[in-house]
Amino acid sequence: MSRKLSRRDFLKVAGMATVGGVLAACTKPTAAPTTEPQAPAATAVPKATEAPPAPAETVVLDYYIVGSGDTDQRPLVEAAINEYIEPLIGANVVFHVIGWGDWASKAITGIQAGEKMDIFFTADWYYYMQLATDGLLTALNDDNGPNGNLLEKYGQGILTSLNPAFITGTQIDGVNYAVPTNKELTVPEGFLYNVAWAEEIGFTEEDAAKVKSYRDMEPWLEKAKAAHPDEYPYLTDGRDGFSPYPQDIASGVSGQLINMKLTPDANGVWDETILSVMEQDVTKERLGIMHEWYQKGWIHPDAGLNTFDTSQYLNAGKFFIEPMPLKGNNIKAQEMMNASGNPDLRLKEIYGQPKVNITTHAGGSMLAIPAMSEYPVQAMKYINLLHSDPKVVNMQLFGVEGVHWEKEADGRVNLINSAWYGAHAGAWTVGDIMLQLVTNKEDPNKNKLLVEYSKDAINHIALGFRFRTQPIAAELTAVNAVSDGMMRALQTGYVDPAVELPKFISDLKAAGLDKIKAEVEKQYKEWKAKKG
Repeated sequence: MSRKLSRRDFLKVAGMATVGGVLAACTKPTAAPTTEPQAPAATAVPKATEAPPAPAETVVLDYYIVGSGDTDQRPLVEAAINEYIEPLIGANVVFHVIGWGDWASKAITGIQAGEKMDIFFTADWYYYMQLATDGLLTALNDDNGPNGNLLEKYGQGILTSLNPAFITGTQIDGVNYAVPTNKELTVPEGFLYNVAWAEEIGFTEEDAAKVKSYRDMEPWLEKAKAAHPDEYPYLTDGRDGFSPYPQDIASGVSGQLINMKLTPDANGVWDETILSVMEQDVTKERLGIMHEWYQKGWIHPDAGLNTFDTSQYLNAGKFFIEPMPLKGNNIKAQEMMNASGNPDLRLKEIYGQPKVNITTHAGGSMLAIPAMSEYPVQAMKYINLLHSDPKVVNMQLFGVEGVHWEKEADGRVNLINSAWYGAHAGAWTVGDIMLQLVTNKEDPNKNKLLVEYSKDAINHIALGFRFRTQPIAAELTAVNAVSDGMMRALQTGYVDPAVELPKFISDLKAAGLDKIKAEVEKQYKEWKAKKG
């Protein structure tokens, strides 16, 4: 007879997290964890042939979501959602809104310790591989698992709403351990530019469309500097808006160090060579250009410092061009204008990459069911509601209608009380954006445009490849330490690459870069063989 693991049983199987593992966990919201223990996730829970019977009483789902922190409005939102969902799925939900800075110490250590959790936010850049390979997440599409194939049985709304690239792109060896948010799938690199400065110097949308390289920007940066001699027209923290590479190719390894070409050649043939990025000629050329611009006063003198924040200059409109990941249809520009708090800021976009679907963006926002959950069926049913029921979606996103928000005549949302809306991470973490309303500060067609933008994108040859860092954990720590000391300074022109780049490469190699590259090559070859 099949049975569900008790908490004691689970801890015997999966093991408690070591103190070293906790300390190694990443705490920044913009960076992926650097180590993932290599354990077969699929064996963390015994197999059985039947799903456990649903409990007769209403169950409580503990839902861990990242954000800015808790709010006193949360109980009102929970009460409204629970009144609606209890007759639908026999469950109530309790939200645990954990601040970005506390996620590692509270949410990650909690799931490792076997605390009661039923729905859990994760992402390719935010502990997904670590938790899955540690056996801490439930396999969602395992026909022989203790719960059966949860996605097929209770996730039809998920399967019908998601682009298939989301499903395959978030699998680990063919297994889904989390459900992706239906949001933008294709996120090319590019640039935002300041329309006010553009108008001053005669830079039109036609001129913007002709900018295909950094050299194409130079006449306009020169004019912008002349018009604003006390400002710095190229605003940067080191991002490459014309990058010939995906954001990352190997989970946990910086794409600025190890990567693969972004697109196939003119004949559609992919070059799957794993590259040491800093040793490539295209990198040396770009770093040289950045140093030239720095010397000309086009880049802020503090740009090479980790403490330099570009947002204050963007928000104030004191710049001309800044590299930025984009979403199509000027949507990123709209979002940044809304977030700036500056009613006079006008932004438009320049695209520096073609549309390609990559692993990092497929798994950019996901919901998992912890392996310790006693209610995986109800948890999957709730996640499915977030992909099929607009009432649930918009309550979780905006709060209680009439209390936190009201719908205007054109169907957009006027926020009356934004305490709940500002507490959680935002629309990109809530189910299916096609079911979401938008605020009265956004394009009414925003969500439709975000989803449709990816329909003609190509899938990268490595879509779905996930790297396990355990075999090179020590080398990765050493290499990251070297990179942290010099990478940003090189990327922003703060130092002379003719002098510093050779030394940087030498230090990276001494720290173990070549061993990391070899391990990525090995695991990629193995993944390709399994994939067939």
